[in-house]
Amino acid sequence: MRLALVVPYSLDQPGGVATHALGLARWLRREGHDATVIAPGTGNADLGVPVIRLGGSVALPFNGSVAHLALGPRQARRVAEAVRGFDVVHVHEPLTPGIGNAAARHAKSLVVTHHAAFAPSPLVASALRRRAASLPPRVTLAVSDAAAALVSTVTGTDPEVVPNAIAMPPAPAPRPTGRPVVAFLGRLGEPRKGYDTFVDIAGRVADADFVAIGPGGRGAHGVRELGALSDAAVADWLSTASVLVASNRFGESFGMVLIEALSHGAAVVASDLPAFRAVADHDDVAAFFPVGDAVTAATLVAQRLACPVDPAVAWGSVARFGWDVVGPRIVAAYRRAAQMRQPASPMS
Repeated sequence: MRLALVVPYSLDQPGGVATHALGLARWLRREGHDATVIAPGTGNADLGVPVIRLGGSVALPFNGSVAHLALGPRQARRVAEAVRGFDVVHVHEPLTPGIGNAAARHAKSLVVTHHAAFAPSPLVASALRRRAASLPPRVTLAVSDAAAALVSTVTGTDPEVVPNAIAMPPAPAPRPTGRPVVAFLGRLGEPRKGYDTFVDIAGRVADADFVAIGPGGRGAHGVRELGALSDAAVADWLSTASVLVASNRFGESFGMVLIEALSHGAAVVASDLPAFRAVADHDDVAAFFPVGDAVTAATLVAQRLACPVDPAVAWGSVARFGWDVVGPRIVAAYRRAAQMRQPASPMS
């Protein structure tokens, strides 16, 4: 199949939705499908799949983060033209303003995936309902129960829950001897990621090296801030870490960072968020603390360092999130959407 994967967020900025779509496109191409990613962006880095970049974006604060969206009318026209000729158009976050919504409106065979989870105000809910009503018939997916609940609230439909996925690495080796590593992975300057809590934990746990991976460091005491790293370098650190701390505060619809850590053999100590519990549901590799409670979190980290997890057990706990498991479910959605294909209008 010729497949267009449309991402509303700029590829110039790191983000979970783009990471998911690019990973899906790579897996689809390995399976013999002709997959292309369409998104805002101005860079020219080789992402391993064909990419149509639609230019610059506008930074808009939302849900404790910043969304970089392409909102120009010219970009909307370009994406409407770009999705012509594909067998199926797969739009991520189709209710987000900009090219995602424009692409969804012009698709003849449409699959949509909803990622976000938040409590919309009446005004926002009304806007989302109007956008949803403007879309053609489609197959609707959501990455988590939390995201599905939002979709049900604003559209009245019950989407199929198909989780995010990763390219599972080989089963990890035992951790090296010496001082253990405790890691944080995320945007350090984004308050909802809870980096301040991680810094507080670092000051309460002795005999371990604390490292933070991600942009926005400020030189926090007791933490080695590594900045933004390549995917390969992140994997190397996660393969070394004994524990990953996910001290996020709110706004998470899926626990991708936990899956990444567990797949490389690290235990996780995480904020007690429903999205995190949904993916790390094995007590022998995951422990949870109340949001912002650095004292409890430090106790859990120390306990895990004193009794390390078996990396192979951590890896096996998230095998269900590999692309070889999740990908076929998305392809099945594509086949259902292709059967719903809308006839071309006289003006198309």
